[in-house]
Amino acid sequence: MASRQAYPTPMSYDDEEDEEFDYDEFVEREFGTPLRSKSTPLHWQLVAIGLLVLFALYTWMSLGLWMPF
Repeated sequence: MASRQAYPTPMSYDDEEDEEFDYDEFVEREFGTPLRSKSTPLHWQLVAIGLLVLFALYTWMSLGLWMPF
C-alpha cells in the first residue's frame, strides 16, 4: 500500500501571531526609501502638485494646443 505524503496545512492570516511586524521597515527593506517624503506635510505636497498642473495647463494653452483646429 502506498504511503500518504504529508502536506503542510495552508497558513491563514489568522494563524499568524507576529504582532511585532513593522510595515514601514518591511517596505524600506524591500523597496528602498519611499518616494513621498514624510517630513513635508501632505497638504503642501498637494499644493505643489496643483501648481505643477496649473503650470502645465497654462503652457499647453499658451502654445495653442488646446484648440481643436
